[in-house]
Amino acid sequence: MKTIYIFLILLFISGCSTKNAFSNFNMDNYQELSAQSFNRVKIVKNDKIIGTFSAIYLNEVYLQRFNKSEYFFVYVYLKDSEQEYEIKLNSKESLKIKELYYDNRFSNLINEKSKWNRYYLVSFDEIGDVLNLELFSNSSKLASINYQKNTQ
Repeated sequence: MKTIYIFLILLFISGCSTKNAFSNFNMDNYQELSAQSFNRVKIVKNDKIIGTFSAIYLNEVYLQRFNKSEYFFVYVYLKDSEQEYEIKLNSKESLKIKELYYDNRFSNLINEKSKWNRYYLVSFDEIGDVLNLELFSNSSKLASINYQKNTQ
């Protein structure tokens, strides 16, 4: 009977440890924050996947550096690499969009460097607490990634 009590006490104490989901990975604080902010959606047309749309909300990762506007690290893959597209936030145009080389200053956040993706740093005017990052082509929405701002 004593061993059961000892086992239960040890189980209770071990349940109060400070480990989290990232404890077993060799990640810095920025990589952990970007993993929490990272979103990817498939772009589907006529029941076929034609690409992917991925983003990290940089305001949640680099709190001191990206805080005057809404900033996103975005990368897009489309099977038709000639297809033109536009990135909007809540259906509003970007303030600035800068295409980045595949090996860029944000590559460490995603551990993914592919020459077939197109990478961008995109900024928008500050908007409310709900952010819908959207990919458009020929005035039709291809994909949307939703974020909810931390209001702490």
